[in-house]
Amino acid sequence: LAYVCRHPHSTQTAEVEIEIPRGREKEFLAPLSVRKIPMVGHATYQFLCDMGIKLIATLQKMPMEAMHRALGEKGYIIWEKAHGIDNSPVVPYQDCQSISTERTFDNDTTDIKKLKSLLIAMVEKLGYQLRRNQKLTACVVVKIRYSDFKTYTRQKRISYTSLDNTIIPVVLELFEKLYERRLLIRLIGVKFSSLVKGTHQFDLFQDDQKMLNLCRAMDSIRERFGNRSVFRATAMGLQNNEP
Repeated sequence: LAYVCRHPHSTQTAEVEIEIPRGREKEFLAPLSVRKIPMVGHATYQFLCDMGIKLIATLQKMPMEAMHRALGEKGYIIWEKAHGIDNSPVVPYQDCQSISTERTFDNDTTDIKKLKSLLIAMVEKLGYQLRRNQKLTACVVVKIRYSDFKTYTRQKRISYTSLDNTIIPVVLELFEKLYERRLLIRLIGVKFSSLVKGTHQFDLFQDDQKMLNLCRAMDSIRERFGNRSVFRATAMGLQNNEP
């Protein structure tokens, strides 16, 4: 048997996979920070640092009983992982198949202008995530929860895209079909599903290139100054209240 890991010391942009032969796990782990061990968060890391343990090599020299006295049952598990021992079942990696965002209101509302502005801001947020991860969506879902806590969703299949201007009309259309105007709304949300890896395919009969260039320019500003540094005029008033 062998472990396949992404080497943490690689300076290359692309991830590099190396094979670690059985029996050499401790040697590979030794020079790494204890922060690399699953279950070691900020508080546990600080606790270990106070004990003089910053590298896994130091932890490997600790008696198991000492780790148990210090951290209880969790100490056993961390000690085993530092020695390359992990009997938990292997779960195959699955790429994210959907992304979503939603907002629960402090006060239930029927402010249509506010609701639509927020939905547009949600699409911008999720669209940015799609383009940053070079993904496309083929299914858009809108969710509404009313003041009586009844929740409804509606979805629509679309051609694969990551462009805000293509998705926004779909989201607003779904909202109009879902919204029961006699009831106050407690929560709204948007989800993109059926995600695939890829880049935008242009429609010769639409001005997609211009819109993609605009999205890229806005994304560049977001990368530099933050996610809500640029937004559509329809989302004004929400810039300090992210979806």
